[in-house]
Amino acid sequence: MDELTNVDVAEQKPRILFVDDEPRILVALKALFRKDYDVVTANSGAAALDILREGDVDVVVSDQRMPEMTGVEVLRSAKDIRPRAIRVLLTGYSDLSAILAAINDGEIFRFINKPWSNVDLRQTIAAAVKASAIEHVELVVEGDINEKVYIPGIDDVGTLILDDDEATRDTLQRVLGRERAVYSARNLNEGLEQLEKHKIGVIITDLVVGGDVVTDLLSALRQHHPSLVAIVLTGQSDAEQGIDLINRGQIYRFLTKPISEGLLRGSVNLAMRRYEILHKNPAQALRIAAEAAPPANDTRGVFKRIGRLFGLTA
Repeated sequence: MDELTNVDVAEQKPRILFVDDEPRILVALKALFRKDYDVVTANSGAAALDILREGDVDVVVSDQRMPEMTGVEVLRSAKDIRPRAIRVLLTGYSDLSAILAAINDGEIFRFINKPWSNVDLRQTIAAAVKASAIEHVELVVEGDINEKVYIPGIDDVGTLILDDDEATRDTLQRVLGRERAVYSARNLNEGLEQLEKHKIGVIITDLVVGGDVVTDLLSALRQHHPSLVAIVLTGQSDAEQGIDLINRGQIYRFLTKPISEGLLRGSVNLAMRRYEILHKNPAQALRIAAEAAPPANDTRGVFKRIGRLFGLTA
């Protein structure tokens, strides 16, 4: 009887799939997590996809640098095979292209930097397991994504452009203003004023606006306005900031300037549809919950101001 009970308990454990081509790392990860989770491992991307096809998995954690199939490719396929599974990428700051691809294609939950801290890794896996318990609502796109589709009750929601470059603001206003309300701001203070005045569903922002890095702003918005969808559009390529923007702000896309009108319009249309899902299904926000720690020194008062603006509802 005891053996049967133990089997039942084991089967109820969340299932974590670790993917890495180095056996010693897989052994270490299994030893670290097998007490609390049902741990399965794969030493290649192909083996990982076979496991995903055979059965459900709650969390997929993949190394980026593997032969034949990269971690981003594994997570991109995992998204299609098991969309409910939460995806985590092990990577280094030098893997810039991987970081950007993971944001845009894999829609990952967290980046974990190598070498990692066991304490931080445990916390990340626990958060990922919690997020996986929320049923996934698929974003379904019909027709040409470049063409705006009327969304009942959503089309009064605007898009906020946060950029200190006037030419960029004018271009985005011209392209996007044909389809929905678009507001613009030159700095964080003006951006917060627009958020106070208008109902915003999507924010498009540069990495740095008016000399201020936007990470704290997006982190605060993720905590207090979880249905808002963020797109970073920048001419800079910074791997460390890209990682920070996912882990603390859960941005939806990381796009580079200059950008074609078609890609811009399509990305914003997708983002607005994602806003619709988050707005209508508030629990979905838990699937993209970001690290909750505020900055050590909120000199601009961004967290406090956004907390007041949205009623301190995390």
